[in-house]
Amino acid sequence: MIETPDSVKPDTRSAILDATETVIVRDGARRTTIDAVVAESGFSKGGVLYHFPSKSALLQGLVQRLVGEFEADLDRAATEAASHGEPVERRILSILMETSERKKRIAGALLGVTAEEPDLIIPARELKARIEKSLLKRARDPLLARIVMLAIDGMSYREMLGFGPLTPADRDQVRDRLLSLTEDIYS
Repeated sequence: MIETPDSVKPDTRSAILDATETVIVRDGARRTTIDAVVAESGFSKGGVLYHFPSKSALLQGLVQRLVGEFEADLDRAATEAASHGEPVERRILSILMETSERKKRIAGALLGVTAEEPDLIIPARELKARIEKSLLKRARDPLLARIVMLAIDGMSYREMLGFGPLTPADRDQVRDRLLSLTEDIYS
C-alpha cells in the first residue's frame, strides 16, 4: 500500500507541527522555513516535505490544528454547560477569553504572515463567524452580546500584540465583568 499524507500516523505530522510552533514563536513567521523546521524536528527534509510540501502548507497545517483545538475546547464547554445546567453561550464566551499563552504566541506570530498569505486566516475567520452567528441568534439582547464579543476580541488582540497587557488581576476583573454581562444576555 502506498502511504499518503492522510494515511500516515498523525504523530509524525503532529511532531512536525510542534517543531513549526517552536520555530515560529522563537524566530517569527517570516524566518520560519522548511530548513528551520527540519532542524528543529529532527526529521529529514524529505520527510517534512512529504507531509507539508511548502512553508505555506506548514502554516496552513498549524492554523488548522489551532482551529481544531479551539473547536475541541468549544465542544468541552458545551458538554460542561449541559452537565451543570448552564447556558452554553456563557461557557463559550469564557472560552473565547481564556486562550492559552501558547495559542496567543502562535496566533501573534501568524498574524504577520496573513498580510502576505491572507488565505491562512480563512479557517479561523469561518469558525469565528459561526460562533458569533450562534451567539447572536440565541441572545436576548443581541447588541449587548455583540458589545461583549467586541470587548473580548479587543482584549485578546491587545494581549496578542503586546499593547500594554493587563495585569492578571485586571484581566480577571474585566473577564468577570464581561461574564456578568452575559447574565443579561443568556439565561
